[in-house]
Amino acid sequence: MKIRKWLERKAPGRIRARAGTTLVELVVAMLIFGVMMTMVVGILSPAAKLFLRMEDLQRAEVILDNTVQELYGIAEEATGYVKIYPAGTTDVTDKAGANTGDVLEFVNPDKYVMLVSTGGCGDTKIMAGPSNLSTEDAVDQGRLLKRYYTIESAGTEQYYYKDISGDPVARALAAAFADEYYMGNNLKITFSFPSAVSVGDKAEWLEAHVALCDSAGREVVQEDVVLDLRYEVVRKDEVTAVSPGP
Repeated sequence: MKIRKWLERKAPGRIRARAGTTLVELVVAMLIFGVMMTMVVGILSPAAKLFLRMEDLQRAEVILDNTVQELYGIAEEATGYVKIYPAGTTDVTDKAGANTGDVLEFVNPDKYVMLVSTGGCGDTKIMAGPSNLSTEDAVDQGRLLKRYYTIESAGTEQYYYKDISGDPVARALAAAFADEYYMGNNLKITFSFPSAVSVGDKAEWLEAHVALCDSAGREVVQEDVVLDLRYEVVRKDEVTAVSPGP
């Protein structure tokens, strides 16, 4: 004991250091900790990715459900006639209808022609008669878009989709949801008449394939729905959007 006390008085730092952790022990401990953390991250990373994918899928399903509910409400506004433009139609002027496509047209209860699509549109002049009230900015593809047009010829449901200079026009334009609502996805809708409905026949419902697609065009979620038509309407394929005169 006397020797230890004498050593502690002569070299207290050295004696106490032996009771702590050496540099080698610290390095070994850090290496072991690093290996363990790598193993933990390797286990949790796939689980975290799966959780994020499931969360994105649930959000996509909510977006799709809300979109379907919006379509139900839109279909109930159809009166007079219903027309479907072929897939890929970007300019409906002088175009006939088809059995299936991605642009839906009908007359609403306020007697405006209504176009429903997800194909987007360029800058559109908002017209009230001959007056240009404003210009709405372009709407990107993949957004549920509703456009309204004034019937120019009573009894024929003819209207102008473009003005004499070739610029898109409308009586009103409204995107159903804000861009952020889609969370980076694109909406795609294909409308179809029931197989038994020919031109001039009464249509009691429409079929629609509704899908939310990722940036690569892959369907994230999809649903096939039946859109009941509240009012009595007939299928119409003849030209309704006409070119304006000089």
